[in-house]
Amino acid sequence: MVLSKRVGAILREAREARKLSIKDVARETNITPRYIEALENEDYSQFPGETYALGFLRNYSDFLALDTEHLVNLYRGHQIDLSEAPLKELTRSTSVLPASLSSVDPRVWYGVAGAGVLLLIIFSFATGAISLPSFGGGGDDEAAFCDREDVTAINLPQSGAPAREEQLSLGNAVSFSAGSARVRLCLDRVERSGTQPTAYFRARINEEINYSFQAAQGETVTLDAAIDELSAMDLPVQITAAVLGDVSARVGLGSGDGLAGPGETPGVGPGVGVGPDGGVPGEQKPPLSAGDIQVTLVFTAPSFISWVEDGNSHRGREVAAGERRTLEARNRLEIKIGNGGGVNVIYGNQPPRVAGPPGKIVNIVYRKAPDPLDPGASRIEESIEVQR
Repeated sequence: MVLSKRVGAILREAREARKLSIKDVARETNITPRYIEALENEDYSQFPGETYALGFLRNYSDFLALDTEHLVNLYRGHQIDLSEAPLKELTRSTSVLPASLSSVDPRVWYGVAGAGVLLLIIFSFATGAISLPSFGGGGDDEAAFCDREDVTAINLPQSGAPAREEQLSLGNAVSFSAGSARVRLCLDRVERSGTQPTAYFRARINEEINYSFQAAQGETVTLDAAIDELSAMDLPVQITAAVLGDVSARVGLGSGDGLAGPGETPGVGPGVGVGPDGGVPGEQKPPLSAGDIQVTLVFTAPSFISWVEDGNSHRGREVAAGERRTLEARNRLEIKIGNGGGVNVIYGNQPPRVAGPPGKIVNIVYRKAPDPLDPGASRIEESIEVQR
């Protein structure tokens, strides 16, 4: 019992030492808060299985910069402690067979036991106690299909823009509009039985169509009306399984005319990319129009950034080299970059360009303004300021 307390205590103390709340950890790791609490309370019954518990434990431990293998060993010791008593009960001899029965050929007993198990399984299926998992269009448990507590509403990239990158785990989902269709996408599991890890995804379209698909690491899958179950989608969506972890996947999302050609990966680069903060979980953001602002930042070196979109401020944070972030706004987007030389800016169909001099703070502002040549139209103005 001592071992079971130590796992949660180590995690909790490390989190509190960094002055982080459970919500802070959930936001940074994409682990649902109830799973974080379950790990700190050693309540492993909250997880669908041991693979999930170990995967979340590893992710949480890595985020806190702890000795992950030590925590995994403590967890396994806890599980062994819990299983010792039942194991002894199962292996203890509780009765002695009469001599007349003990002389029966053991193969007869195996046949009787096997027939009993088969009858039990048939009875369970007949009564509905056990049901097969559902894949493809429409499942028996539609309400739970891709049901997640943590749902982030995003906008897909505009035509010609690089793919947007999002991190999916077993506890979160992303939702977006694909033309008139509304899509919720989540990760079901990751399997590593073959030479390449494979991610299994679920998608829920217009709250009524359930669809499952899989993608090996680096593979791109297109969801469009050519698939019978997805006839409601009037705008195709490409999903690339860029990097697969044990219980997580970094995916690239593209749509419409911005889709990559055959054999191409639509703008997926190294590192973990996430979209802007904000949005109410489960709330669907209206899609950006052609005249709205969407900027992608590609980090070639570590840098600090903060931004304000349409008056909503987002706290500053350090971003590692290799990551990319897509920021969006309807009327005004202000971006502050701590290391101008370490960030490439991609806007519209323009080629990537360096934000500013290395080591310098750069402020970039995009704002929607009336077009002087066409009073009924607007244009996006960009201003750049390098702090001395």
